[in-house]
Formats: sequence, C-alpha cells, structure tokens
Amino acid sequence: MQSPATLSRRFLTGTTPTPTLLHHPNPTSLRSRPTTVRMALREDGPSIAVVGVTGAVGQEFLSVLSDRSFPYRSIKMLASKRSAGKKYTFEENEYVVEELTGESFKGVDIALFSAGGSISKEFGPVAVECGTVVVDNSSAFRMVDGVPLVIPEVNGDAMKDVKLGKGALVANPNCSTIICLMAATPLHRRAKVIIFFKFSKFDNVIWAII
Repeated sequence: MQSPATLSRRFLTGTTPTPTLLHHPNPTSLRSRPTTVRMALREDGPSIAVVGVTGAVGQEFLSVLSDRSFPYRSIKMLASKRSAGKKYTFEENEYVVEELTGESFKGVDIALFSAGGSISKEFGPVAVECGTVVVDNSSAFRMVDGVPLVIPEVNGDAMKDVKLGKGALVANPNCSTIICLMAATPLHRRAKVIIFFKFSKFDNVIWAII
C-alpha cells in the first residue's frame, strides 16, 4: 500500500502562516503536474476590498482569491474599528486592516461583503455610489427587486449587465441553497419540476418533540 503524499496549504492569519497537511491518494499525479506561475497581483487587474476580512468567511474570500489566482492590482482589508490595525499576510505581502467607513470604497472596483446584513445595508449602497460592484454574502439584498441573486454556475447570465466601473449590487443565496442548486439545476433542466425540502438542526429538534 502506498503511503499518502502531502500538500501544504497556507492559512491566512495575522502571524506567520502555519502549513497544514492535506493527504492525497495519488502521489504520482502530484509529481507530474506542471509548475504554475502565480499572476494574481498585476497592474491591469481590478482593485478589490474585502469587508469583514477578520471573520471566517472573509478569510475564505482571501483563500479563494489566492487559490484561483484572481487578478487584482490592489486589495483592501476592511473590518470594524476594533479590528483596525491588525496585520495580515496575503500572498507574501503584508496588509494592515482598515476601519470600514464611507470613504473606504473610493477607487475600489469590486467589494466582497461578509460582515452581516446591517453592515451590508449601511455600506453596500455607499460602495455602489462610488462605482463599486458589491458582491454581498448576507441576506440584506436577496429579495430586493433589481438586485440579481446569483449562483455563477447556475444563472451567471443574471450578471450580464454588471460592469466594472458602474456601481452594482449582486446577492447570493445562503449556503445550503447554493450547494443544493449546484446539484439540482442539471436535474431541473431535464425534469422541469423538483420539490426541495430543507431541514435544519432546529427542524430536527421540532420533529423530536413531536
């Protein structure tokens, strides 16, 4: 039996990153992969802001941007006043967390929001007024007319009118809906009708009581 190979993954923290080991069942396939040159930080990329960067979802935003080598020319780390001043290492560059204010979005092309609905409602429209495309992870705009509710792999065409330089709001469904529709959409395109039930932990408690 072959011993598993390992990969190291960098976590985004305010201190020196600590690698964690991920097991891979086929070490040969890893060795045969070509080396990729990261080209994420580039002058012709958009400027990005991450709102709620110190939270778990904010950190995941950074991780996905890095994993996908998303192009950017600059990135702002935004959070609450109590988090301002913290230092984060992202793709070998150090950034200082800034306090989120109404002035934070000047010159920002894309803002990724995950700081709660109240923050999104307060600062999302402010960012749009500055010409920023806001991608909001909260429930603040999910049911607002004129705001596209998007899962890129399902209905990415809903964003066809969203352009960099023209402020816009984009919402996304909650996590369980996204996961479900990624699998259900191909089935729906064939069967046309699907009935979906979502049970939460709270629902399980209710059923246990009944």
